[in-house]
This record gives sequence, structure tokens and C-alpha cells, in this order.
Amino acid sequence: MAKSKAWEVTDDFWSRVEPLIPVRARVADQLYARKAGGGRKPKDPPLRSPVGSSGR
Repeated sequence: MAKSKAWEVTDDFWSRVEPLIPVRARVADQLYARKAGGGRKPKDPPLRSPVGSSGR
């Protein structure tokens, strides 16, 4: 078996793991207040100052 990179997902591994991942589905007969994906968007990450600068 060939060694793969740590960040690569092999087809063999994915074929074993994929059935274990739950599928998110909305209940068809339930009334929702917002559309799917609606709501507040995530905030941007904070800006970091360069290392060594005191910011004064």
C-alpha cells in the first residue's frame, strides 16, 4: 500500500467513512421561520498585528 500525505483522503478510507457521516435534512412538513442558510453570517477573524509590534 502506497503511503499518502497526511492531508489527502484516499478513496479506500473515504468509502469506509462516508456512510458514517449523517445527512442533514430539513423536515418537509415543518414550518420554518427562515429559509435554509438564512440568518447571521459569521464574523471575520480578528486582524492580528505583526509579531514584535506593540501597537502603541
